[in-house]
Amino acid sequence: MTQFARYWGDCPFRRYLATNEIAAVFEGFETLRLGEDVSWSDNLSRALASIEEDYVLLFLEDLMLRSPVDRRLLSTAMEWARANRPDHLRLNASEKPDERVNSWLGRIREGSHYRASTVLTLWKKEVLLALLEPGESAWQFESAGSARSDAYPRFYSTYADCFPVINCVIKGKWRPRAVRALAAQGLAVDLAARARMTRGEDLVFKAKELRSRVFKLVPMRYRRRLRSYFS
Repeated sequence: MTQFARYWGDCPFRRYLATNEIAAVFEGFETLRLGEDVSWSDNLSRALASIEEDYVLLFLEDLMLRSPVDRRLLSTAMEWARANRPDHLRLNASEKPDERVNSWLGRIREGSHYRASTVLTLWKKEVLLALLEPGESAWQFESAGSARSDAYPRFYSTYADCFPVINCVIKGKWRPRAVRALAAQGLAVDLAARARMTRGEDLVFKAKELRSRVFKLVPMRYRRRLRSYFS
């Protein structure tokens, strides 16, 4: 939580930390102990049932802030969400929206690839609960849940990132790039508790990142069909 306190210590929202068994104690956070680890989707469903708010902002544990939050853009986005009540508002531009609404916001069309995002997204809680399927991982939700999301038209995304983050952990291992970036900010990673990716694993992941960048050259509305074809 060091990076959160450093770069978004003035977060004005109620903050929850979902765990299975550990009663983690971090200043400013309420811990939701969910019990047995069943699946990502089952865990999230139980967490959402414990939250009274109508909207939730998902922030996954393998992402760490690397610089200050864009408070101006975030404030603008939240004011728009209060007025327009979207089903889903992605606050990081990992995938660009396809229909421009204004200078900073666009709509994500039905049929778009990874339409249902788990990363730094504001969700209407009832819509997120409706889209969750028992037994799914986060990756499966983003894939299969995107098809289910086509029933909901009010999916949007910003064109710029509200949250500058480092993706730290891939398949349970620290990324070497993340370890170096955190060390540069004075944070030591406990490699005894969680291993670092080998050079070979890191090269494979970088190749996948390159493939993903090439894939993003395909217009958004064709990506889901293209991925289904190759799958």
